[in-house]
Amino acid sequence: MQQLVHVRAPTRRARHVLPLIVAFAALVAPAGAEAHTRAPAVALDVLLRVTHVPPGVRAEVIDGNRDLRLSVDSSLRLLVPGLIGEPLLRFSPDGVWVNRRSPTAAADRIVPAGARGGSWLRLTSGHTLMWHDHRLAPPRSLRAGSTAPWSLPVVIGGRTTVLTGSFERPRPPAAWPWIVGALAAVVIAAGLAIRVPQARSLEAGVLAALAALAALAGSAGFAVGDAITRAGSWFEVGAASVLAAAALASLAIRDRSVRGWVTTLVGAVAAAFSLGALGVFWHGVVISSLPPAAARLTIAVAVVGGLTAAVLSVASDEREPGR
Repeated sequence: MQQLVHVRAPTRRARHVLPLIVAFAALVAPAGAEAHTRAPAVALDVLLRVTHVPPGVRAEVIDGNRDLRLSVDSSLRLLVPGLIGEPLLRFSPDGVWVNRRSPTAAADRIVPAGARGGSWLRLTSGHTLMWHDHRLAPPRSLRAGSTAPWSLPVVIGGRTTVLTGSFERPRPPAAWPWIVGALAAVVIAAGLAIRVPQARSLEAGVLAALAALAALAGSAGFAVGDAITRAGSWFEVGAASVLAAAALASLAIRDRSVRGWVTTLVGAVAAAFSLGALGVFWHGVVISSLPPAAARLTIAVAVVGGLTAAVLSVASDEREPGR
C-alpha cells in the first residue's frame, strides 16, 4: 500500500505542474523576439555606436529599438533633414517640432495619430526627442565580425554637419561549449542523485534556488542594461525576486511533500521564466548590464538548473529512502 501511494504522488504532481509550466512559458517566450517592436529586446545581431556629434548636441542610439535619442542645447537651432532632404525635425529654444508634410515623418511615424495643426507640430517643449529613424538600419551585407559607418545630416545655424557612427556586428558565441557544459551539469546532477539517493530532495532544492537566483540576476541585468526599460521589465524583476525568496525558503521546509511541490514549481517556473532570453546564445550583442558571458550564464543556469531541479524533485518522491 505504501508503494502504491509512493508511485502515484509524483504522477499527480507532474500532472498539476505541467500545465503551469506550459502556460507560463507561453507568456514569457515571446519576449525574445521583440527586436522590431516598441518593447526592449535582450539580444541583437548589430551594435550601433555614435562616434561624432557637433558641439552642443548629445546623441544616443537605443539598441533595443534602433531609436535615436537627440538632445540639443536650448540656445541652438538644429534642423534634421528627411530622407529626400526635406525639413523633418526642428530643435529650437521653444521645443522640438516636426514637419507634418514630411514624407519621412510619415514613414517613421513621428507625427502622433489624430494630431492637428499647421505645417509644423510641436512634439515637446523640452529639447530632447527619441524617434525611430530608418537611416539607422544596418546594411544587409554586413557580415559577422565586420563594421560599417553610418551618418545623419543636421543643419545648425545654417551650416550643414553630420552625426556619425558605426554598425558593428560581433560574431555570435560558439554553441558547443554551452551545450557541453549543460550536458555535463545534467550528468553530474544525475550521478549525484543516483549515488546518494537520500540527498536527492535536498539536491533538487539547491538547484531550484540556484536557478531562481540566476533568473533574478539575468532579469535585473536586462532591466538595468536597456536605456528604455519599461514597467514590464521591472515587474519581471519583482516576480523573479519572489521566486528566489520562495526557493531559499523551501530549503528550510521539513515536510518533504511540501518541499517537493515548492521545489518542482520553483525549478519549472525559473526555467520557463528565462526561455524568452535564449536568443542571447545565437546573437552577438547582449543588452544587459552584465558582461555578455555572465548574462548567458544566468540564462543557462536558470533553464538547465530549473528543469533538472523539477525532474529530481518529482523523482525523489518515488525513490527517496525513508519516505
